[in-house]
This record gives sequence, structure tokens and C-alpha cells, in this order.
Amino acid sequence: MRVAIIGSRGIPARYGGFEVFAERLAERLPSMGFELEVYCKWALKKHHFKREGVKRHFLPCPSSTSLEKPCLSNLAMLRASFTGVDAILLLGVSGTLFIPLARLLGKKIVLNPDGIEWKRGKWNALGRKTLKFLETLGIRFSHRVVADSMAIKEYIKEKYGKDSTFIPYGADPPEFSQEDWDSVRERFSLAPGEYYIAVGRDVPENNFPLIIEGFLGSKTRKKLVMVSDLGNTYRRFSGERRIVFTGPIYKRGELFALRVNAFAHIHGHSVGGTNPSLLEAISSGAPVLAYDVVFNREVLGRAGLFFKTPQQLSQLMEWLEEKGDEFRKGLDEYYRKLLRERYNWDLVAEKYARILRE
Repeated sequence: MRVAIIGSRGIPARYGGFEVFAERLAERLPSMGFELEVYCKWALKKHHFKREGVKRHFLPCPSSTSLEKPCLSNLAMLRASFTGVDAILLLGVSGTLFIPLARLLGKKIVLNPDGIEWKRGKWNALGRKTLKFLETLGIRFSHRVVADSMAIKEYIKEKYGKDSTFIPYGADPPEFSQEDWDSVRERFSLAPGEYYIAVGRDVPENNFPLIIEGFLGSKTRKKLVMVSDLGNTYRRFSGERRIVFTGPIYKRGELFALRVNAFAHIHGHSVGGTNPSLLEAISSGAPVLAYDVVFNREVLGRAGLFFKTPQQLSQLMEWLEEKGDEFRKGLDEYYRKLLRERYNWDLVAEKYARILRE
């Protein structure tokens, strides 16, 4: 069975959650009898990725962050519609415009709409209206819809009256070398357990300014490591000596080393379903202080510490440093159970394989 994966920027993963997701499926589905065609942005052509049963297609697209994914997704949908693939796994709603054409040409469509994209703070009124239309088009006309969180599943049922299949993302075990840790430790002047870490893009819905204000308002003497693009938050707070802005880190060993050696993770993501960055945080074993939304509560359950304001974050940090030893004791076993029984890439791939066969 030939399947096109469309909607990520491509593999190998160098950008975000959908890219990691596409790569993990590309590592597993061929052994289950699938031939994969993964559509990628042209810049990834120079990065090696070779797996039996996986073919990459490279498409040109503008470098503008707001236009890149819609352009790539729609070009890929148009091209895949006229090829011999049996099914299209579409990630996100930006490529849904060509679903009617793909269906007309006999393709089966499985849509993972991700989170509620139109709620993201970067969109203006026209952008939100367009994304709402694309979401409606995708959910109504796809053969199957996958929700990566139960909250998204409930949203789809309530808003569109359509059943969807809950399949979360998986989490990678934290694999890194001593050389990886030595590299980031020396580069950023860090010591194990002496810093908090936040990972993600510098966009409004990830609440980086709130995180920094909460950190600066606390009594902690630890550092805060921000692994992100150097955007508006960097320009605003770059003079704070206890905040380390690393810029993007694409070497996964170094990122895992930073995560595992952190005192705790701060996860500010407020929009979306099961966030891969949050799963990587729990795979590291450290406590997670998370922005208080239903998506984060669904993943962390009783193992999460939740905040909505800088003041609440400051209080949680101080409590964790002063009285958090007991809280930490049961975390490791609880996290291992979550990663074994729910957020497991092998289980994720098996569930997607079942849907594609159906």
C-alpha cells in the first residue's frame, strides 16, 4: 500500500512536532507493509535520510514562515492526487483545499488536524477565518480524522458532529552522550540541576514572556535556559544575565542532554493537542510546570504543576525547590507508565497502520 505523508516540512526532523511525527512513522510503517512518500521542503534535500520503503519528494516554497507550510502542503496535495498513492495522511489543515480533488481521483484521506490552529495568536482576523474554513473542509471531507488528544476529539464531535480516532504522539527515550552534555554545559555555562528549561518556538501561544516574568519574580538562584528561535522574547530579555538563550538546537543528543540535566521543565504551550515537546519533557524524568489548559492536564494528570500567571509560576518554583522532594519521588514510575502504555511510538504506528488498512 502506497501512502503519502503531507503537511510536515519533511524529514529528517529539524523543525517541530509534525516533522518528528513523520520521521517516526517513516521508521516504522515500511516494516508493516507500507510504501511511504514523504513530501519535504527543498532545503531538506541536503540532509541525508535513507530508509527502505521511504521516498522523499522535494518541493520549492517561499521561506516566509506564514506561507511556507500552506504552500508546501497544497503543492504536495496537488501532486500526490495525480500519482499512484492509495492514501494520503495529511498533517494539519493548511492542505485541505485539495481534498475534494484528491477524493475525486480515488485517494483515501486520513486527516490529523493537530490542535485548533485558528486560535493561535499569530493569525489576524482574515487568517483565523481562512483556517476555520480549511478546518471545516478537512474534517467534513476526509475519510477518517485522527485526534491527537481526547480534548481535540471532543471538540471535533461537538463542533462537527463527526467521530474521530484518538491516537496521541509518542516520546523518544532521552539518548545522548557525555560529549553532548559536555558541549552544551561548556557552551552555556551550566551545572546539572541548576537550571530550568523551556523548549519551543517564540510565538504568543507558548507564553515565553509570562515564563520569564514568573522566573524573574521568584526567589530562585537557578538559571533559565530558553531553547528557541531568537525572536521578540530574546530581544526583550537578552540583557538578563540568568537567562540563557541558546537559539535553535537541532542536534537531538544535545537537546536531550539539556532536558535530562535540568532541575525542571517549564511548558508554556497553550494551544494544540498532545504536544511533542511536553512528551519529551516527561521522558527526561524531571518535574514539569505547565500552562494550565486541558491539553496539558490530559497528558500530565496528577504529575503536573499548573500555572496561569507569572505569580503562580513563581510560587510553584519556590515550592518545588523548598518542599518538592516528596513530589519528585513517584514521578519516574508514573512517567514510565505513561510512556509505555500511551505515548509510545510503536503503538502509535500500529494504530495508524490499522486506520490506513481500513
